Amino acid sequence: MYLYNTWMKWRDWQAMTKYEAIFRRKSVRKYKKMEVEEPILKKIREYGREAVGYRPDVRVKWKIYKACDRKVKGLFQVKAPYYAALYSETCEDCQIYAGCLMEQLVLYMHTVGIGSCYQGSARLQEDEEEDLKLMMILAFGYPEESLERARTDFKRAEFQKLVKTGGSMDKNLKRLLDCARLAPSALNQQPWRFVVTENRIHLFVKRPGRVGYQKQLEKNLFHAGIVLSHMLLAAEEHWLDLEYQKLNSIMEKAIQNYLYTGSLILS
Repeated sequence: MYLYNTWMKWRDWQAMTKYEAIFRRKSVRKYKKMEVEEPILKKIREYGREAVGYRPDVRVKWKIYKACDRKVKGLFQVKAPYYAALYSETCEDCQIYAGCLMEQLVLYMHTVGIGSCYQGSARLQEDEEEDLKLMMILAFGYPEESLERARTDFKRAEFQKLVKTGGSMDKNLKRLLDCARLAPSALNQQPWRFVVTENRIHLFVKRPGRVGYQKQLEKNLFHAGIVLSHMLLAAEEHWLDLEYQKLNSIMEKAIQNYLYTGSLILS
């Protein structure tokens, strides 16, 4: 009976898409002491080739650690049966790409009934990938608490505070930004802002203070990647042609206390 119920639960979650998970997923901080099935763990280890925005030119590597095999330390650490670590080569915008990739893994996990929680301040006692940089650690496993929430339960800044536009907005751009607004961030800081011009969404992240500037900037860029993943998934869902790039015409522009990271151009 246990195996049957587990399979039924897995089948029900499979019907959900990553796009739909954007509107339902929440961070999980309490987990059951239950093993995740090997086929799912294998997919996690290989995750990326099916992700939107996948960049084969950037070398990344996933590693899964059982809590009993590898100690994870850090502030606000969530105790979970598993941890997924994402490593990447160091290159321009590697934090943005890592955030885009890991958020899609997070949403995939939700579709198969697995909870997760970003561990932004966590670290491993031993780091075996000397030629790659650790981007983020993710706690995950089967949830002991509710796996999802209603959209009305999301605590996010109002649309008007996050988005600056000179006039009316195309309905497709509004769809993308609705998904972007729901993106998770450390302590729900939402360190991003959007400027909309015609068929373009320009993405900015908060400029860190002087103390710990580089470390905080990397976290903010990782969060920008999470936002980017939501908009790319929304574009895919609604059959929209969307391109992400940095525009020279915007590079020197800024909004107060925010840094330009890139633009999404809707064809």
